Amino acid sequence: MDTAFDQVVSHLFRFRDELLKIPQQIKEQAFDIRIKAGQPVCISGKEGIRYVRQDGTVSRQKSGKFLSCSTDELQELFYQLCGQSVFSHENEIRQGYLTLSGNYRVGLCGTAVLESGKIKNIRDITSLVFRIPREKPGCADMLFRPGLDLKEGVLIAGEPSSGKTTFLRDLITSISFGRFGPCSRLAVLDERGELGGGYDLGPGADILRGYPKSAGFDVAIRMLSPEFLVCDELSTADLDAVKQAVFSGVALIATVHASRDDFLKRPLCRSLLDSEAFGNLVFLQGRRNPGQVSAIESVEISLAAERIKKRKPMSGYELSVPEGDEERCESAGGGYDCGERLSAGIVRRETVNKKGEGAA
Repeated sequence: MDTAFDQVVSHLFRFRDELLKIPQQIKEQAFDIRIKAGQPVCISGKEGIRYVRQDGTVSRQKSGKFLSCSTDELQELFYQLCGQSVFSHENEIRQGYLTLSGNYRVGLCGTAVLESGKIKNIRDITSLVFRIPREKPGCADMLFRPGLDLKEGVLIAGEPSSGKTTFLRDLITSISFGRFGPCSRLAVLDERGELGGGYDLGPGADILRGYPKSAGFDVAIRMLSPEFLVCDELSTADLDAVKQAVFSGVALIATVHASRDDFLKRPLCRSLLDSEAFGNLVFLQGRRNPGQVSAIESVEISLAAERIKKRKPMSGYELSVPEGDEERCESAGGGYDCGERLSAGIVRRETVNKKGEGAA
């Protein structure tokens, strides 16, 4: 039984019986369940979207008798998820989600109600997205290999549904329980209850749930004496809080939405690197392999490589490694991108082979 999938389904009163009949292999690879007014109920997973039929079977095509939801039924489901008290969930709704018992998250789509240019509420709900959280023990183990110092700061980047939160949670647990060394103290900013809700993060983790990052960083630094500050999903609004952490002497571990190819093209990501809060970059493979690492890079060397690329060398000319960085710029053999030239930007502490293992 896929406990996470079935527990999320238990909140979908109207569709519970049919969704519990879904084949196990579909449950195991599901990212979320999507319910939209006037459309078939569907499940998003590694292999794309599947539509749910009334008998609990699934199909890639919209043909046959499918589970569907009217506008009134969707509104009633929304009220049920709120416990018939929308007001008590007002702060979450304003941010576009609801937290269910068990700390499962539901994304909300509808019409924003604005006040002074800020979202005050969401009305006329049009769709609900039920996220399926996963645990993947050991997925962050390669960050504890020799030569990588977590206290230089770690930024984990990946596209949506690439397993960033799962990876971050596993990393927190390993540090907190001291799986690879002495137990360390972590202050975990868990704004939406996704990191610590329902999970044992270990004796070293102090969880600040519901705190905005700026306030949470301040409380953690002044009151908790952490060795690591941990948070999920950095945004442009968090840049000042990140800079605050840099001058506190506490290592920062965080995630950001960005694919490897687009990372340095995003102003937010460049600003995060410029903050000097992070010495290490971890890139995840993507939604088809959630929680799997594609590359681990040094921020300093990655930026040096980017500067080299902008010099636009003549065709066939191989640029030299920045002085003093020869050993740090060695390319790992047998993995992704092995054999690329420096002119293509391959300046990496470690790449990962196609089995998800670190290349020796």
